[in-house]
Amino acid sequence: MHITQEHILNALIEEAEKNFDAPVLDQVIGAQMVGIKTGNSAGICSLVPAGAHPFFPDRQFRQKSLHDLARGLLRQGTLEASLALAGINASLNREIPGPEIKAQELIMELGRGRNVAVIGHFPFVSKIRNHFKNFWVLEKRPKSFDLPEEQMPGILPRVDLAAITATTLLNGTLAGILNMCSRQCIKIIMGPSTPLASCLFKMGANYLAGAGIIDHEKVFAGIRKNLCFRQLEGVHNFIANAQPAEKER
Repeated sequence: MHITQEHILNALIEEAEKNFDAPVLDQVIGAQMVGIKTGNSAGICSLVPAGAHPFFPDRQFRQKSLHDLARGLLRQGTLEASLALAGINASLNREIPGPEIKAQELIMELGRGRNVAVIGHFPFVSKIRNHFKNFWVLEKRPKSFDLPEEQMPGILPRVDLAAITATTLLNGTLAGILNMCSRQCIKIIMGPSTPLASCLFKMGANYLAGAGIIDHEKVFAGIRKNLCFRQLEGVHNFIANAQPAEKER
């Protein structure tokens, strides 16, 4: 099935609009992350591009609801898209599944001895790179042993597992990545921007590895200090996998 970025985004917005809604009471914008708070839920998201937006008061988003914010996701690569996805996460990531588990643990378990690609440079990649038959990190802004994203077409069709940063929901690239992966490839969408959205399973994802907020005050305080995700306190890392019925659609 060939999918488009617009298809993914509209399906995600539609799913969010069918779920929990509430007025936005607070927002926070740091150099790395953004957050949205309602009366009884909160969500976070990476800022894309990181560091591009100085902190400013939340006047622009006061009096809006989560559903009001959601369509901002269509404005790919903007602050509005990051805040929209944080709001979608506040709506969809309220019930955190299972015990806390990190994405790198799942990648090591499922990818050991296999061809693995990680799209996006995560801090853990240097620690796990020797656990696989072949291992590639593909990145818009390559560093150390990363490869540029232009090499994806030659690599992704032959990987057994692709771990994909959820910021691809913000920068317009997720659909292209999913289309390059084989049907048999295990596809993990991961990172703090990941929504717990069943539509992503229908688009081909096998696992969603994201974060729920258990103490928004600690999380927002860290974002205001411009901390990156791994430095934040008050989050719960979760992994959800597609049910058989979802995989078949």
